[in-house]
Amino acid sequence: MRMLARDRGLLTETVIRGRRVTLRHASEGFSEEDIARRYRWSLDQELQYWSGSIPAAPTLAQFRSDIIASTRQLDARRDQFAVLKEDGELIGMVSYYNWTPERGQAELGVYIGERGLWDRGYGTEAIRTLLDHLYQTTRLRAMYLNTYATNERARASYNKIGFETVGAMRKYSSRIGYYIDVQMRITREDFIGRYGLGAFAPKPSPSPLPPGPSGQPSRQHDGRAPFPR
Repeated sequence: MRMLARDRGLLTETVIRGRRVTLRHASEGFSEEDIARRYRWSLDQELQYWSGSIPAAPTLAQFRSDIIASTRQLDARRDQFAVLKEDGELIGMVSYYNWTPERGQAELGVYIGERGLWDRGYGTEAIRTLLDHLYQTTRLRAMYLNTYATNERARASYNKIGFETVGAMRKYSSRIGYYIDVQMRITREDFIGRYGLGAFAPKPSPSPLPPGPSGQPSRQHDGRAPFPR
């Protein structure tokens, strides 16, 4: 595992291991199978509608080029992770962006691309694993997200995690027309009060984590704080 030094003075592991999912930083790269899978997700119109943030391209070749280019770009205000289930299969993506250090806040984005795994708790687990890591290792004080008022599946998942609705606004998009945008938030205090820290670390296992598609060996974060608090 490499450590990503940030201008914001933080260190982010490139592999974060949770109880059911592993989060692998996009800079670790994607295999040809992963890229083909993500391209298939980009063609899913329902998934695109609810997510609104899945990369797309007219051809697989262009999509591959875009994904490879994106893995080489490090942005101090965001991080993106592949969501891997228990057997290492890529099933979705989770990210945080618009990191504002002076406010200690960021915004969350997540989707599970494999339809057969919807309503199986993987998206919820990915979010919990990421938040558990961020609240231990960064100065993040609050994570926000935005979702459609009509996306009942997502809102139920976010409520289950502990996000609270903090606002709603009628907006317009040329892609979908008028809609109600709901903003939700979970603070560090709310998360720790509900779960503590390190609750989503995997149980000790002698089995090593396989290397990422880049072939580089990776150390893993076990979900626990690296220093006493």
